[in-house]
Amino acid sequence: MVIDWFQDAADHKLIPAITSMNEVLSQYPNDRWVVFLANWWLMDQTQYERAAEVFENSGLTDSPGLMNNAAYTFAHMRKFEKAFALMDKYVAALPKDANPQDSYAEILRLAGHYNEAIEHYRVALAINPEFYSSAFGIADTYLLMGDEPRARKEYEMAFKKFASLPELHRIYWKTREATTFVYEGDLTAADRAFQSVADYAHERSLSQVEADTYRQMAMYQPQANKALALLTKAEEALHEGKNASSTGIQQQFAQLLRERVELALRTNDRKAADSALAQLADLSQSSDDKIIESAYHGAVGAVLSSEHKNMEAISHLEEDADNPRSLKRLATAYQRAGDSQSAKHTEETLANFNEPSLEQALIVPAFRKCLANPSCSTSMKAASMKQ
Repeated sequence: MVIDWFQDAADHKLIPAITSMNEVLSQYPNDRWVVFLANWWLMDQTQYERAAEVFENSGLTDSPGLMNNAAYTFAHMRKFEKAFALMDKYVAALPKDANPQDSYAEILRLAGHYNEAIEHYRVALAINPEFYSSAFGIADTYLLMGDEPRARKEYEMAFKKFASLPELHRIYWKTREATTFVYEGDLTAADRAFQSVADYAHERSLSQVEADTYRQMAMYQPQANKALALLTKAEEALHEGKNASSTGIQQQFAQLLRERVELALRTNDRKAADSALAQLADLSQSSDDKIIESAYHGAVGAVLSSEHKNMEAISHLEEDADNPRSLKRLATAYQRAGDSQSAKHTEETLANFNEPSLEQALIVPAFRKCLANPSCSTSMKAASMKQ
């Protein structure tokens, strides 16, 4: 049953996968291995409430791996006190292991406790100097703190120390390093840094990575024609299809289509928006993949929000609630619909979004400034109402 569950998940057959998981759980609700797998898989599907329920119903309290998983589950639900309590137990259970300290640091960062996060990352490195995710975690934290020069210094130190990083990990953190320039508003430097990543991927025939890099470059461009050219380059790279799975290509294409919708809305090109959205709908209907589904719901929600179809927009944007752009639109849609309580909760979630990503860089810092400035906040809401 476990094999069926994970094979169906790998084949993107979500309903059969859930059925197999439920069958296994019904027979082994307190088995630490089964509960671990269920909690991890549900969290990967962003089904945080269900993941937490599986953990709490199991009654298991002595599995370090499950403590770690469950702590992340509660962190994503913004139930940080529960997450911290589990991390305290996890650290105590494996005091000579770097991973508990690294995980604790990441959860502290998600909560916005940046200085404490850095302390735990440094403890992880003291336990195991080769634990490179903690070195880069420190850089990521400075990025979120707004200290971009210090972040770049930490990235460079980590790249020098860990010269033999796995290739995809190297690209992952090189992209983060490039994002520091977007935080600073230095888009010329950002272009150079992202282009370097794209060239690196191209030289190694990593077409999916190359495409994703051009997609990200398009996201922050102030000129629509340059953004469109970058999306075209991304699609050309993706269609080369080297070193990429068919699923990976579909996922990346869905995200490219979502960016085409975003760009079309920005330029008031409804024909282009409808064309990209139709392709995205076809992808979504023929797939059962969470990345594709999130891209679809985010794009549909963006279009409906621009049309002031608030209730319809809400139902889609809620399915892409891990994306700052959708969270911002969701807060506006709630406000328009008269649900001020949900609007306030969504604004708080967005203001406390602490994932070091390009989407975070483009939305969250400016949103925080506006929340701190009543006149700015009012003007932002007024502008959003006109979208």
